Amino acid sequence: MTTRLEYEVTVDDHLAKLNRFVRESPVGRNFTWIGYFTIVALAWLSAILFYVKQGHHNFGYVFSGTFALILTLTLPRLYRWYQNSFWASVFTPKAVQGLVGRKVLAIHDDFIEEVGEKLTLRTNWCDVERIEHDPLRTWLILAPLIAIVIPDRAFEDAIARDSFLRECEHRIASHSKVAGQGVAPARR
Repeated sequence: MTTRLEYEVTVDDHLAKLNRFVRESPVGRNFTWIGYFTIVALAWLSAILFYVKQGHHNFGYVFSGTFALILTLTLPRLYRWYQNSFWASVFTPKAVQGLVGRKVLAIHDDFIEEVGEKLTLRTNWCDVERIEHDPLRTWLILAPLIAIVIPDRAFEDAIARDSFLRECEHRIASHSKVAGQGVAPARR
């Protein structure tokens, strides 16, 4: 039995995949928070040192403190904006040629295959590490930086998506590399 899905993969889907990998990696996860706390701490330290050095003779510490407060409140949003703007500039039409566009995903008994205009990906079920799901996409994780992205718009409704997830989980469990090694249910 072969199950087929047809869908359109967009630049936003690939951007979400990249952001997902950054969030999941220890370096990516820690870099954001270490950077945030370092920048905010330096901004507040600047305001405090300005006050200690100048006291009430110069009100520059008020401006420095105001800047530190604004930075504290807006830096996470500014960082997300910068990150999305940066990756949007990297994902030019030429750079994503073959990665975006119409895809056909075929689920066979022994393997899964995603066919696009320029690329075809075929992998055995035993090589699928896990399945994850967020509100907009389903991820078939093949390796730390490799995943098949299936947008939820590929499914008619939530029932069709859940049925697809159960079928994938069943196939992964029945083809695991080590006998008795199952797959964790899809993270949602």
